[in-house]
Amino acid sequence: MKDRSHAILTPIERAGAIAMIQVRGDSFDPIGLPRVEPGQIKRADLLGIDDGVMLGVDATTRILMPHGGVAIVRQISDKLTRLGYPRAQSVDPHAIYPEASSEIEAWCMHALSIVSSPMGVDVLIEHNARWMDAGCKTIADAEAKGRACPVLDRLIHPPTIAAVGRANIGKSSLLNTLVGQRVALVADVAGTTRDHVGVPVDLGGVVVRWIDTPGIDERIGDGEEIEIATRVVAHADLIVHCIDAHDDAGEMDARLRSVIDPVVEIVRVGMRSDLGDHPSGVAARVCTRSKAEGIGELVTLIRDRLVPGDVVADPTPWRFWASLGADA
Repeated sequence: MKDRSHAILTPIERAGAIAMIQVRGDSFDPIGLPRVEPGQIKRADLLGIDDGVMLGVDATTRILMPHGGVAIVRQISDKLTRLGYPRAQSVDPHAIYPEASSEIEAWCMHALSIVSSPMGVDVLIEHNARWMDAGCKTIADAEAKGRACPVLDRLIHPPTIAAVGRANIGKSSLLNTLVGQRVALVADVAGTTRDHVGVPVDLGGVVVRWIDTPGIDERIGDGEEIEIATRVVAHADLIVHCIDAHDDAGEMDARLRSVIDPVVEIVRVGMRSDLGDHPSGVAARVCTRSKAEGIGELVTLIRDRLVPGDVVADPTPWRFWASLGADA
């Protein structure tokens, strides 16, 4: 069998309890994996990297289940590649879910195993049912129907939000409040956040990767800070521009604005609302010091900007497998 490869079935960018790696080949003896019959599951030494579990799918397919740490998954993936089992760009979900009644249902099961947003679970199940009602069982049947939808793809792959603004106005405190724990360094000193902090945040059912960029402020210089911030905002799906109540102009640094894609939305958020109104005009006002004033409204606002309700309600079936590397 020439098709020796592996595919990471669970998200590689975030840790979990257990990861899943599909390995395909004509023989597993050269890479030191123990024999396992189709349908059999056993504890195994996984390439000398981790003590985990292995499932036999069929004569040529194994599922390795190591601990779900990011470093462990990458080490196993790198070693498989060195041993002649390169990482594939797509997976065969029917080999993983033989109980699926169709190819589309198998892709739905795979999507459900990696979906990041709670909202995505119901949406995937609903759209799988729509394809069934339309009589489509394979992705080839469905290719000329339905819609690709980058907006709904955000329910599977977390979009990136970049929080930008001046130093010492509460960006890190906002992130801590959204997450519910202390994940960003907070201090009453300008320039505390010297690097960017990226963490998953559940915004009303839509999980995002929220990146807290260092404050851009003339009081501490802007060499390293502007370099980091511009790199982040250039790849963001939405920008949260944090504005202080004392900042009448409310203007974003021109160097940041110059690298933002024109189609990327910018949400202006008034910070520290307990200090007064925001003369420059904002879409939401928040205060994290006492009762987290305005946080719920901000969460709803950003969620609906990223995944608008009318897009979710559109009855046209969604070709969800396209964002998972499936080819017709």
